[in-house]
Amino acid sequence: MGVMNDWERVDADASVPHRGPAPGRSADPPPALRLRRNRNPIIGAFDLGGRVFRRRVRDVVLGATAILVPAVVLNLWVTIVATDRVDPNADTTGLFADASAGNEDIGVFVAVVFVGVATALVGHFCAQLLLGERFQQPIGAGAALKTTLRRSPAVFVAWLLTHWWFVALAGLVATASSDQIGPLLFFSVVVMWPSSAATLLVVPVMVGEGLGPFRAAIRSWRLARRRFGTCLGFVFLSTVLATLFGLGITTMIPLLDQFGFLQFGDATGTIVAVAAQLAVLFVVPLVAMATAQFYVELRISAEGLDMSLDAAAAFPDTATASAGDR
Repeated sequence: MGVMNDWERVDADASVPHRGPAPGRSADPPPALRLRRNRNPIIGAFDLGGRVFRRRVRDVVLGATAILVPAVVLNLWVTIVATDRVDPNADTTGLFADASAGNEDIGVFVAVVFVGVATALVGHFCAQLLLGERFQQPIGAGAALKTTLRRSPAVFVAWLLTHWWFVALAGLVATASSDQIGPLLFFSVVVMWPSSAATLLVVPVMVGEGLGPFRAAIRSWRLARRRFGTCLGFVFLSTVLATLFGLGITTMIPLLDQFGFLQFGDATGTIVAVAAQLAVLFVVPLVAMATAQFYVELRISAEGLDMSLDAAAAFPDTATASAGDR
């Protein structure tokens, strides 16, 4: 038999046994973390945040529901009270139109503030899930929920520190009469848009960088002001999408009743209010996931986070030495 040529040796087993990994080295090192740089951080935030939301929808919805249930109940009560107070013949209808002073106004004010704090807690919970997925350190819903509850005092302080203007506006609107509600709501929108953009990243910063309320507020502002126009655009798009989703849900029920598909009778208003609160259980965590991803997008575009991670993966010894010198 002739000698095998080089091509025939390709399928032959190696005569030298395979050597195992060197001591202290892993046989299969984990893949390097790569972050994709998006041309539009706003669209990228909703795109990638929506993907993580879809992939972990059960964990996100169940965890957010556990946090939002008390807020949803209070918000439902506020909506029913507002519906009863609104004069159907009046030209101006506001959320707290024709509110009278008393215990009911205090209850409405407390409910609105509680909803704001619960939304921040959902943001903390969702930020853990999204950042864990994006940085290859996934966390379970139970562990994320426990961490959120444990850090709830810090989240409350951070929310109160950065949303004092919301508390003041809620007090004004809750006690306003029907003729004052229009100008107050317009003024509220003018104040809330840039204020929300300036404080947008406080909770993701607390989760991603492990900072306390005061340092997170300062860090959030320093990061947001570098791309403040982009932050304004993100807040605007989030508001539009949430409003359209809510309008779609609340408009569908009256249309079904009007065309005779379903008959709700006098309970139509209450059912619409309940459906609007159910929509909150999906809108709030979806926007929270997009906000956490938006934090990643801003760190990539403004601070070059993707290049820092690539450099750390390419030169791990240098990165370790640099971390040890700090």
